[in-house]
Amino acid sequence: MASAGGYRGLHNFINEIRQCNSKEAERARIDKELANIRTKFKSDRGLSSYEKKKYIWKLLYIYVLGYDVEFGHMEAVALISSTKFSEKQVGYIAASVLLHENLEFVRLVINTMQKDLLSRDENYQCMALTAIANMGGREFAEALSGEVLKLLISSSTRNVVRKKAALCVLRLFRRNPDIISHETFALKMGNLLQERDLGVLLSSMSLLCGVVAVDSRGYEVVIPKVVAVLERVAKGIDIPQDYTYYGIPSPWLHVKALRALHYFPVIENDGVWTKLQEILRRTISSAPIDKNTNKNNALHAILFESISLMMHLNMDSEVLTQCVTLLGKFVSIKEPNIRYLGLENMSRLSLVPEMMTTIKAHQEQIQLSLNDPDISIRRRALDLLYRMCDAQNSHEIVDQLLSYLTTADFAIREELALKIAILSERFASSLQWYVDVIISLIDKAGDHVSDQVWYRVVQIVTNNEALQSHAAANVLRKLQDGSSHETMLKLSSYILGEFGQLLQGSTREIFHLLKDRLGSATAPTKGLILSAFAKILVRSPEDTEIADSIKEIFKRYGSIPDAELQQRSVEYAVLSGKKEATEVMSLMPKFPERESSLVKLMSPESNEASLPIARGRNVDRDAEALPSATQSNDLLDLDDAIENTVPVVPLTPEEPAKAGQSDPLDLLAGLSVTEEAPAAAPPAASGNNAADPFGGYSDLTVGNSSGGSGLTPQLAGGSLEDWHSKLCVSNKGVLYQDQYLQIGVKADYQKAQGRIMLFLGNKHTAELSNVVLSIPPIPAYRIQLGSVPTSIAAQAQVQVPVAVSCVEASLDAPKLQVVYHVQGEAAKLDLQMPVIPTKFFAPVANVDTNSFFTMWKSIPDAPLKLQQIAQTTNALDMARTQGLVSAAGLTVAQGIDPSPSNVVGVGAFNCESSGETVVMLRLEIDPRSYKQYRITVASNNALLTSSTKEFLVKELNR
Repeated sequence: MASAGGYRGLHNFINEIRQCNSKEAERARIDKELANIRTKFKSDRGLSSYEKKKYIWKLLYIYVLGYDVEFGHMEAVALISSTKFSEKQVGYIAASVLLHENLEFVRLVINTMQKDLLSRDENYQCMALTAIANMGGREFAEALSGEVLKLLISSSTRNVVRKKAALCVLRLFRRNPDIISHETFALKMGNLLQERDLGVLLSSMSLLCGVVAVDSRGYEVVIPKVVAVLERVAKGIDIPQDYTYYGIPSPWLHVKALRALHYFPVIENDGVWTKLQEILRRTISSAPIDKNTNKNNALHAILFESISLMMHLNMDSEVLTQCVTLLGKFVSIKEPNIRYLGLENMSRLSLVPEMMTTIKAHQEQIQLSLNDPDISIRRRALDLLYRMCDAQNSHEIVDQLLSYLTTADFAIREELALKIAILSERFASSLQWYVDVIISLIDKAGDHVSDQVWYRVVQIVTNNEALQSHAAANVLRKLQDGSSHETMLKLSSYILGEFGQLLQGSTREIFHLLKDRLGSATAPTKGLILSAFAKILVRSPEDTEIADSIKEIFKRYGSIPDAELQQRSVEYAVLSGKKEATEVMSLMPKFPERESSLVKLMSPESNEASLPIARGRNVDRDAEALPSATQSNDLLDLDDAIENTVPVVPLTPEEPAKAGQSDPLDLLAGLSVTEEAPAAAPPAASGNNAADPFGGYSDLTVGNSSGGSGLTPQLAGGSLEDWHSKLCVSNKGVLYQDQYLQIGVKADYQKAQGRIMLFLGNKHTAELSNVVLSIPPIPAYRIQLGSVPTSIAAQAQVQVPVAVSCVEASLDAPKLQVVYHVQGEAAKLDLQMPVIPTKFFAPVANVDTNSFFTMWKSIPDAPLKLQQIAQTTNALDMARTQGLVSAAGLTVAQGIDPSPSNVVGVGAFNCESSGETVVMLRLEIDPRSYKQYRITVASNNALLTSSTKEFLVKELNR
């Protein structure tokens, strides 16, 4: 607005706005001015250049204040076509602010922009590039990308123009990736990375990151150039003072160059690899902690990006050990941001098995971080302690976490309790120690402990006679000390009912302790207490006082409204008088030997969900868990709800033809995840033979393909678009299939976290070798890819876990890049993962009509509330439509809309950056034809609204 300083009328108008005492007065003054400007624009009298610019400046100022400006667009477009610099400048600024790619007006300026790009005046070129980058859409990309690329590549173009051209190409590429082809652009990109001007180089590196993030294939030629740039900035060679930040040569370029290398799975050139190793080693060895905050931020950005790249490239353990030692110093610093970064990156390094010993040296300092005032630091410390726990330090860590439990925030107590339960079971030195820990955990954590935890204690105590009297005495002491948590009461009722008779002389005390808590207990707990009373009655008939009291309780509960408790009381009362009662009320038999449901909730690598790195570790700690006699037991048959994993077993020569008779979708149809882990439980990694945290997955091996003369993968049984679309509304199915490889997906989403298991099936009779999977990082999601086997045996299947954390709403989806070889021939796949914002929706229960309309009206129009009218080829089925809304994670709210042909949906989108965001949908269907509808989506996040609307429209029109 500085250029508008010479306009007296504009200056007066701004002063008047600032002097308004209320919002209503400001609104009235704005409306008056808008009416005046509209009249001037419609006047037959031609406006002078001064007046045109003045009125456009006023419209811009009004728009910046947050008011809608619905006219003046044509006048701005007309100024762009002017030959005067001052008019063109105002026109371009107004167009960049007021226009966007979906308006019809933007087409009117394309020809003028094209002329300005071809102009010899660098000011005109810069203004056109800035405007294109601000509002350019697909039409701009198709019409102007050629001229913009010429400006970028041409050596005769001024550097100030080339900088803007690089960023403009990046914007157009994001709107239309087809404008750039790696066959023609890779070498030109390499030449751009050899520029001496750091402004051009920095912009070109941003362009490279944006391009290879979509697909890095074909751009391997630029790797040596990127490493050369890293060497230049690391050594400070030819870095102008303008690009030096607190004595650090261009840290932005340094970080971008490191980030660009993340998108390439390997570096094959030995010379380049050696040079890169040297640069990274120098970065680690020269990373001091400075008193200046700004300098620290730049140094840490470079350091942590370097550590991430080291892990991505799987550098040697000596270098990674240096990283751990350096991060250990950060953990002990008072500055909270540095401590957080130290803990977070140490967690990432804990994925490397060789680093665990070095990390343990800092255990004491990590434990102190649990008492930090910052909850984010406490969370990172908790995650790291969970990761570093093993058989040697498990007692110390579990005791520390139990002590911390009483003061921990309620937000993390459920996660903390589950982790304590898993660690105590996995690394139990004895069953008695395990039972004592869990009873203490239940006593301290109370309602934050899931039912699976006390189920597991019941199973172990029931199956081990030596523990029964000890466990009964332990829970009795907890009741005597006043413990009355619901979960503790459930456990006590069961154990004392079963084994209370082992405590000589305690029957009367047990009865009174349970009776005192009966009235305030919930219905399920009352059922357990009544069962305990029934066993006490049968086993202690000689104590007439207790017997009469129990019979009175049964009589009272035999007439209450709760049908289950009523039936239980009546049956117990009748049974107690029969001679078979002693046999019926005998000890429960041992539970069948099945794997612990707790272990399925969290495997050894489960906490990797929160770590945004591109590789995992392949460590099997199952041997360090409980003794096999108890390890495989399942409590109360809970695991009947979870299917067992199908192991990777090569098929015999006769089996492929039989397997080929099944459609892969049929194999997936019977799968279900009926036991869900708590929201706080992160995803679990898995190896070939590890327990599948999602339940079983049928064999994906299909058919008996014979090797052809060349590797020409052809889609089999569907299309990429159809497979992807089905997975967007379902959590299991086929992602990709050709004559060699089949990729299946099974997923589970809890709030902002997602657990995905990829099933790679080799359909060929030859081994698939040199298998590489990578997921290029994107800002909207933090993705953790588990360990990937380098080969897949013939007619076999392997599993690769993926953990996804939603950071923010986005229109972009992560890509899965797959490379495999068959008999020396290579195939490369670029697949779109079915990870979209709707996957992180949670239904909203009890939608109130008044609350719905209050929030609906409070959300303004576009871009937060979007509407679209569309037609379908086939009539919309209401049941299918409501099913689609439900599959998208929205609750179909009944009774909100009076029309039976309309659908209203409400959901809560979960992400790490903003927590929960309510999303509301109204779908109005034409009741006459059911082929036309109007969809309206509203939320307080523009990207979320847009992505949800586009997804639903696409699915409705299928």
